[in-house]
Amino acid sequence: MTRWVMRIIAANVAMFLLAGAFPGIQRELMFVPSGALLRPWTAVTYMFLHAGLGHILFNMLALFFFGPRLESELGQKRFLW
Repeated sequence: MTRWVMRIIAANVAMFLLAGAFPGIQRELMFVPSGALLRPWTAVTYMFLHAGLGHILFNMLALFFFGPRLESELGQKRFLW
């Protein structure tokens, strides 16, 4: 497990818990193309939103297995981009 893969998994889980604790926050963080100029942060924050427990579980499982290899192939900067 690489440092960046672990950080991305932690950020996703934290965001999932935050969205569960405050249901209205998901609407503020999701990307809507017509509102992109009014809420530019959504171009990044939408990547951390998940539809349910199964969605985040399987996404993080895939990241756990494939992320370290992908990061080592691409390098840290390209992997994060």
